[in-house]
This record gives sequence, structure tokens and C-alpha cells, in this order.
Amino acid sequence: MQMMEDAKIKKRDMLIPVLLCLLFITNCFAFLIYMTQKNEREKVTYFYSAAQQNQLTLKSRMEDDLRILKELAKSFSTGNLQDKDYIRSVINKINKENQGLEIVYSDKTDQKVPDDVDTYYKVDVTDEEDKSVGMLYVKNSGEILRNITDTMILAGEGIFAILDRQGKVIAGSNKAFYEVSRENRERSLVLDAIKKNKKIFFNMKSRGRKRQTVVMIPLGLNDWYVLNVFPEPNLHSRYMEMAVGIGIMILLSSGLFLSFFHRQVKIINRNQEALLELAYRDSLTGSRNFLSFKREMERLLQTEEITTYAVWYCDIKKFKFINDILGYEEGDRVLKSLSRLFRDYGGSNTLFCRIAGDNFAGLYKYQSREEMEEWFYKLVDLFQNRYLPLNQKIPMELCIGVHCLEEEDWNLSVDQIVDKANIAQMDVKNRPGNQFGFYNKEIRNRVLLESELESEIDCALRNREFKIFLQPKISIQDGNRIVGGEVLVRWENPRKGTIPPGQFVPLMERDGKIILLDRYMFEMACQWLQNYLKSGGKPINLAINVSKIGMLREDFVDFYAKIKEKYQIPDGLLELEFTETVLLNDDVMFNSLVTSLKSKGFICALDDFGSGYSSLNLLKNLKIDVLKLDIMFFRKSRDITRDRIVISNVINMAKELQIKTIAEGVEYVETVDFLKASGCDMIQGYVFARPMSAEMFEKTLSRKDGDQLTPVDIGEEGVEI
Repeated sequence: MQMMEDAKIKKRDMLIPVLLCLLFITNCFAFLIYMTQKNEREKVTYFYSAAQQNQLTLKSRMEDDLRILKELAKSFSTGNLQDKDYIRSVINKINKENQGLEIVYSDKTDQKVPDDVDTYYKVDVTDEEDKSVGMLYVKNSGEILRNITDTMILAGEGIFAILDRQGKVIAGSNKAFYEVSRENRERSLVLDAIKKNKKIFFNMKSRGRKRQTVVMIPLGLNDWYVLNVFPEPNLHSRYMEMAVGIGIMILLSSGLFLSFFHRQVKIINRNQEALLELAYRDSLTGSRNFLSFKREMERLLQTEEITTYAVWYCDIKKFKFINDILGYEEGDRVLKSLSRLFRDYGGSNTLFCRIAGDNFAGLYKYQSREEMEEWFYKLVDLFQNRYLPLNQKIPMELCIGVHCLEEEDWNLSVDQIVDKANIAQMDVKNRPGNQFGFYNKEIRNRVLLESELESEIDCALRNREFKIFLQPKISIQDGNRIVGGEVLVRWENPRKGTIPPGQFVPLMERDGKIILLDRYMFEMACQWLQNYLKSGGKPINLAINVSKIGMLREDFVDFYAKIKEKYQIPDGLLELEFTETVLLNDDVMFNSLVTSLKSKGFICALDDFGSGYSSLNLLKNLKIDVLKLDIMFFRKSRDITRDRIVISNVINMAKELQIKTIAEGVEYVETVDFLKASGCDMIQGYVFARPMSAEMFEKTLSRKDGDQLTPVDIGEEGVEI
């Protein structure tokens, strides 16, 4: 679930660069728009300024010309108006002094005055009574205005014209009016501005599709208007081109970035999908892994009735041997086959996973426990006859533990539920054949106890909670006297009291801590024996058990010899007992070990003879000193005669091989008599004495009548009778 949440967070995080890029693009274009608008405002100001300059220049020139006419008319009004020759001579003189200005005087009788003189420069000439007697006007006023307008073109470009009240061109370029009036919109704007006597500014395109700016302002004379058509300035055009170029570059750069980012996102998504696949799939079998199983199981149980489901945990027995004998490649094929089996026959709503190694778990919707057992044995049959590789060389067995879900499991995690099924699986795993078992509270309590004991073992070793007990060994060929004892262990737990070895020794063997216990008990036995001998006790033999893994340690002989020497134990008093099952693989190695131990003063014994796969080769090949006959030989059977024949012959062969014999677990006086008659050297069993504390053992040895013990029969429940 966490990985899915992480994936969602990453997707949200990926939006941040995109949003930043879009914000960057937006800001860039907002800035470009701002600068364009600013440039447009500066252009408007610039063109208005240019138009006003034209208007002022034109108005000044026209007012200058009109002032000449007015001053001349005034001078004529005070002079002799009848002397036309004088008037003409003055006018000619003025015309010569003002090149380009052609002034004409016309009296009322003159018929040569142009009809359109009203539209040009003109000034009335009055007499002393202020009556109009004539007119002064500029004959070439149109040419003068054209010359003026031709010089008022911005940078030698553009169009300039003077319009009257009706929008007619007075002077300047007709082209200006044509450019403006060729479109209805522009013509309407101009005429409307003239009508309202206001200035106007707008943009348009020429016939050549070039951008132009139109500015029209009142002239301030004769109700005329100055019309300016300015071409787009090169600087402004370059600025706009640059702005457009920058905008295109921003778009291209952003597009490339977004394209690259999109590609990266796709790659990241593919990688994320691959990671999710790796996170939720088992790489070997292709089935779900435990993480995916937990996620799906949690989802499923939210929508289904929990008590209709059971969780199972499966293990292949001795799978390590499959890998070792057939090879890891073949082992992988077995796991793939088992995965396909669960996929095909896992039941309705099949949900299973491979946890690790050869361990699988699944969720099964069941009708009854009997139906589940039938399902299991069907799986076993299919697995062994259809799904296993054809070149199988060793038998493979399955064991499955099942926990049927209960209401109380709502409060448990999937791991805890699966652990219950695993506990049931471990409980049946050591039984022979294919095994199937259900989890129950008895198994739970046993596992909890084992877990508690396992957690306390290290502390118990440090606190010396493991105590030595001794069970006397009785010489039945020498008056039933105590000649030694076997060192046994009891755990004196402060909270649980005395814990028998059957509860904690298997745990220590499983965890490898049995070596620590072996060496601890050996040193405790040596310490007790040293104290006993120093207190004046007669020499006795002490037998101490040795575990298989302890015996295989490289420093085994050196450690035991060092402790023996540390406590100054005489040779021949310490006996090390080895179980026959640890010797079957390599008797050459064991004989070499026995030789080394004997050279250090130890006695070597073979324990539990007859409990496993005993053979006469052991007696022939092993250089042991003592043979301990297993308790199983002395259980009453239907044919006691045959049993005793075997036992008596084993004792006789050992005697001829100069191996002493001791029978352990003896409970009946009758058995004591038989063994004594058969030549057995010693007996260790309840018939003489139970295991006891070291203090009690020492008191038993010191009794005045302790030289001889009397055997007593023990009942089925271990009670003397």
C-alpha cells in the first residue's frame, strides 16, 4: 500500500515542473504583451507629437502669409486706392522679395478674380469708411500649400494632407485621403472626427499590406484638418519582429522542454510500472509475492465474510536436499510447478503467493474442514503425478498448515494470521509423509512457550540457571554399588520453576546454542567433581553427553582437555557419551576423534545403542570404551525370549571386544536379574535411583549403607510398587 501511495505522490510531484514551465511561459508572454503595449503607447505619443509639429508648422506658415496680406491691405487702406499702378508696383516689389509668393490685387470692377478664391488665402481691402473696395489674395496658394505639405513628411516617408470641413483635400496628397477613405471603417472614423471637431488616431494597412498609422488633428485655421499617414517606424517594426521572434523562441524552448519532460515522464512511468511489478511479483514463479498477497487479502476481507476463509501455509519437505541432489535449476522447476498447481487448483477466488524459498501461502474459501483436507490430498496427488518434473529422482512431500479465520482475527495483521498457519505447518512438518494440520490454541501455547524459552536461554546461561542433576550408575556385578553417574541438565527458571530438558534442548539444538550448553554442563560437572574429590570422596566416573554439532567443532578436543586440566580431574573419571546417530556418516573421523580424546585421559561411550539403525559394524569398527544399551530394549514385549537372546548376545560380543556395557532405563527387578546373568556391567534406571541434584547425589554416595543399593520395581506411571 505504501508503494502505491508513493507512486501517487511522485505523479503529483511531476506536475510541478509542468506548472512551473506554464507559469514561465505565461510570465514571458505577459511581459512581451506589456512591452508591446508600452511600445504602442510610446508610438502613439510619438506620432501625436509629429502630427502636432506638422500642424504647428503649417499653421505658422499660413499665418505668416496671411499676416503679409493683412499688413499690405492695411497700408493700401490708408493710401491712394485709386492709384492702381502704385498698388501693383508695391505688390510686384513684395512678390520679388518673397519668392514663391504671388500676391494679386483685385478691385470690385476686376473680372479676373478666380471663382475659388474663397478657398485660398484672401484679405479684403477697405477704404477709410471701412468699405470693401477690393481684395488681396495669393494666386498660387495651392502650390504654396503643396510645397509646405511636401516638406512635412516623416523622415521623407508617409502621406500628408489638409482637409476642409467636408473632408475634401485642400492641399497635400490625394493619396492620403484615398488610403484612408478606401475602407468604409476608416472613412467613417475620419468623417466622424471632423464632424465632432476632435483628433483621431488609428492603425491600418496600406495596399501593400504595410502597417500605417493615421493621425488627424484640427489645424486651427479655416476649420481645416491636418491628416497624417505615417508608415510604421523601422525601430518599431524591428522591435515587433524581435518580440515575435522571442515569443517563438519561448514557445519552441518550452515545447522542447515539455516534449522532453513528457518523454521523461513516460520513461519514469514505465520504470514505475516495472518497479511495481518487481515489488508485487515473484521473479521466479511469476505469482504474487507476499507484499502483493497481503495487500489483496486486506482488500478481499473488507468485502467478504471473514469466517468463510482459511489461510494456508505450504512447505516442501527437505527441499534443501532437492537443490543439493538435483541442482538449483531443477529446484526452481519444482517451485514453478507448485506455483502452477496452486494457480490451477487453488480453489474459488484463488489467491496465493510465494513467500520465500519453498514456502507458499494462500487464502482458501472453504465449506468445511473435511473439504479442505480433501483439497490438500488432491493437491498432493496432482503435484506428485502431474506437476513434478519428469526426471524426479527423489520423492517430494508437502506439508500444509491451515488457520481458519475467526472474528477475533479482524484485529490481527496479515502477517500475524499467516504466522498462525505457519505454526500449524511447523507442527506437522516433522511427521512422516505428506501432512496437513489445523492451527489450534494448544499448538499456539506450545509455540508461545517455546518462544518464551528461546528468548530466555541466553540470560539463563549468563545467570547459571542450568543445574546439573546426576543419575547413579550401579555396578550389578559388584554388589549393586554406585560406581558413577550420568550428568543431566535441569533448568531452574525463576518464573516457571524446573523445566525438563525435553522442552528446551530441542530448541537449543535448533538454534545452535546446544554447544554453549554442552560446554557449560561439562565445566559445571568438572567443578563439582573437583570439589567432591577434594572433600575426600572416593573416585567415581561421570558421563557427560556431547551433541553432534559440538563434536564437529574444530576446537572440541582442545576445549574439553583444557577444562579437564583446569579442574585437575584425574584420567579415567570423565566419560563423554556420543549418540549412535551422529556416527553413521564417518566412523573413520570418529575413531580419530576417540583416539585423541583417549590420549587426553577421557573415556568414550556410545549412547542409545539400539534406538536407531544400529549395526554390528559399529561394534566392530568403533574404538569405544562403553556401550550403553537403549531403554527401548527393556520395554516389555510379547516375545521376551527373543528380546533377551538379542540383548545377551550383544552384551557377550561387547565383552569379547573389551567394551563395558551399561543398560539405561531399567525399571524392573526381573530385568536386573536377567542383565546380571547376561554379564552386563552396569545399570542406570529408576529401578535403582532417579536423577537427583548434585547435593543429593553426594549425600547418597556418603551414606554408610550406600555401598549397596536394592532394586525396586517401578509401575507404568513411574511409581514404585
